[in-house]
Amino acid sequence: MIIDFKKIDRIFDGAEKDNRSFLFEHEVYALLSAAGIKTPQWRFIPAGRRVTRKDLVGLNPGGLVLKVVSPLVQHKTDVGGVAFAASNATAVNTAIDKMLKDVPPRFLAWSGTHYPPASSKAAMSADIRRSIRGILLCEKVDFDKIGFGTELLVGVRNSREFGPVVTAGAGGVEVEYWNERIKAGQAVSIVSAHLVKKEDIAPRLKPLAVYDKLVKPFRGRPAVLKEAALAETVYRLARLAAHYSPFGRSRRVIEELEVNPFVARSGSLVPLDGLCRFSRERVHIAARPVAAISFLLHPASIAIIGVSERMNMGHIILNNILNRGFPREKVFVVKPGMERIEGCLCVPDVASLPETVDLFVLTLAAEQSCDVMAELIAREKARSVILIAGGLGEKKGTRGLEEKIVDLIADSRARGRLTPVVNGGNCLGVYSKPGRYDTTFIPEHKLRFPRSERSDIAYISQSGAFIVSRVSKFQRIEPLYAVSLGNQIDLRLSDYLRYLTKEVEVKIFAVYVEGFKPGDGYLLAEAAGEILGAPDRHIVVYKSGRTPEGRLATSSHTASVAGDYSVCKSILEDAGCIVAESLFEFDSFVKSLSSLAEKTVNGNRVGLLSNAGFESVIMADSIGDGERLDLALLSDGTKRKLAAALAPLGIDKLQDIKNPLDITPVADDAAFCACARVLIEDPGVDCAVISPVPMTPAMQTLAPGPGYAESIFSPESTSSRLIGLFRETNKPFVVNIDAGSSYDPMVFQLEDAGVPVFRRVDEAVRFLRKFIAIAKRRKIRKR
Repeated sequence: MIIDFKKIDRIFDGAEKDNRSFLFEHEVYALLSAAGIKTPQWRFIPAGRRVTRKDLVGLNPGGLVLKVVSPLVQHKTDVGGVAFAASNATAVNTAIDKMLKDVPPRFLAWSGTHYPPASSKAAMSADIRRSIRGILLCEKVDFDKIGFGTELLVGVRNSREFGPVVTAGAGGVEVEYWNERIKAGQAVSIVSAHLVKKEDIAPRLKPLAVYDKLVKPFRGRPAVLKEAALAETVYRLARLAAHYSPFGRSRRVIEELEVNPFVARSGSLVPLDGLCRFSRERVHIAARPVAAISFLLHPASIAIIGVSERMNMGHIILNNILNRGFPREKVFVVKPGMERIEGCLCVPDVASLPETVDLFVLTLAAEQSCDVMAELIAREKARSVILIAGGLGEKKGTRGLEEKIVDLIADSRARGRLTPVVNGGNCLGVYSKPGRYDTTFIPEHKLRFPRSERSDIAYISQSGAFIVSRVSKFQRIEPLYAVSLGNQIDLRLSDYLRYLTKEVEVKIFAVYVEGFKPGDGYLLAEAAGEILGAPDRHIVVYKSGRTPEGRLATSSHTASVAGDYSVCKSILEDAGCIVAESLFEFDSFVKSLSSLAEKTVNGNRVGLLSNAGFESVIMADSIGDGERLDLALLSDGTKRKLAAALAPLGIDKLQDIKNPLDITPVADDAAFCACARVLIEDPGVDCAVISPVPMTPAMQTLAPGPGYAESIFSPESTSSRLIGLFRETNKPFVVNIDAGSSYDPMVFQLEDAGVPVFRRVDEAVRFLRKFIAIAKRRKIRKR
């Protein structure tokens, strides 16, 4: 059945003529019916009209539900606005008379405890009576009652960042209570109305705590709901929401559409209560020339303004540009009164630049930036701009300057003129290895961008400090790009992802975001979906500012159970992103993902190996629940091989052969690594955590030094053997080295060879647990 959008438009027309931006409940029923969703039988009785026998034809003879219809009365049950009556005209009219008598005084009493009085009680009472448009008669729905899970919430909410999202989960009056007490991911399912496909709906619903109870036989009774019926209902609401999206062509936007509850009857869902708010507040998403980012990241020429003879911010940036190898003859400094600075040609003003430069770095104060931008645009002297300008749009008095720059850019593009793409303002700068430049304003002696063999990561962050903190920590990872976005007055996070989709050298996108411009969350998820089609590419996101605004909503439960962070996390994860719950997770994935990119994830059966009893216990404790690892059951053949590897040292007589496997500090390099190999080669093992506590004298775990003969660089050492094993196997495993700085060389040796290394065994297991879960999710998504 198709959705009758013309009929729905007429419903919205009628509400607008009544000066309403919301629908009455019977109008919500009409909307759902036009969308192909079955509703209870109902009649709307206008105020002042008596119910006749004819009005009741077709309604449930077993009883009726009566509901007052008033724009003022949102919480009907609280004020006596809901009643039950037998299915005859006399009983219904009697119930209506009582309701009309009871609602005004009860509403006054209720509102007095929730809102300050706006006028006299007499005036308010008169207003309430006048506001009552009529009574809604609904059939009393007989439905399957199965305890928790009987009632479902399915709602649509418009997010300015992600557009319309659809939420489904346990419903009823206690929806918030259950949502707070059910494990994350099992309380509600949240999907993007624009991005979800029909075949994706059922897999998104299956993790819900109530799902199996609804669609599978339970304690001897048949399933109360068909899986297809549940998925179809959610999909129809998603189609409805996508049509009335702030990004679409419809004149109206559905801000909220909620059914709470849906109940199961005869294998289908039936709505019992509903609300809908709408607006005309569409969001215009301006198209930016994403291809021009090439000039910013791979410039052939650079100009900079704001350079002092002394070591100011501009001079630091100039030095950083030159130190990365950018040719001096293609760097120009806008500085009157000088011929050259650091060997670069100086010109007195923007107009005197000898050519239109690919990249212009603007390091002046916010108050001066607008005039420079105006001249750059007017004279067409730059194809891209990095606008440093601290405080722009944030410092009091600069908001107008930022808006003026935005208007300058938009006007110039509308005229078809050469207009630069702009990164910033209020940004720390940009680093581009392929572009051979660094425009961050941190001197090299305070922050050294590494030069390493591994260079497959792009940092894209609203915070420059977040980037430099990661770069400073991960000195073994040289970024291809590090982009500090700042205020995003022009280029957005999604623009960079869309541009870098074709740069296949970028394997890891490390993204830090605090908030999105309108529509940019949706564009980010859309771009992420394109990037993550390749199995060796990953996007790791840390989202700060997680306070949900949903609890401020006055009319619906949908917003309160699906706050902004939950929406962001769900939609980005649906696109295939890794949304890190902590900085530990973020850093772990950034460091380790490319090392594991070539490994094959076949399941979550883990093998655990250590030479310390406490680590074996902690590893077993850390396999988790929900997104968990299962302890692999070792085959008899594996057990025999492990016993044979341990027999020469007599360890087989000290320890049982089991998983986790503790082979004691007696194990030397050969025994330990032989056990690691046997464990990983077991067909029943999908992945592993290998944790040699390196203080044992039986192993070579130190770099060469005075007073001892061991060396980690020996091909017989534990680290050398583990490197060989890591390169030979296609199964993912991680290594843990829980020890002090004396063992840093061993860690660095492993990391330089591409082996993921952790320094606490619980963190190693926690990382592997989430890595396996994400890999499995991506496999399912691609089917």
